[in-house]
Amino acid sequence: MTFMRMSDVATKPDPLICGKPGAEDLPVMRNRVKWLEMLYFHEGRNKVDHPQRGLYTGLFKKHHLWLPGSDEN
Repeated sequence: MTFMRMSDVATKPDPLICGKPGAEDLPVMRNRVKWLEMLYFHEGRNKVDHPQRGLYTGLFKKHHLWLPGSDEN
């Protein structure tokens, strides 16, 4: 996934929202995996001493406010 400028995110369709039912939209599913992987490394969960090493649990919930247009709901 190529990360865009924040101004592009507000004007283009969200690359993380499926346009097909279920998991049929493979490019979107790949984008989600890459996004979570980026958050995983950002938090340092790849390091041996991190208490949540190996877990992707809670990454989106903790960081979703980075996304433009996000709110607390």
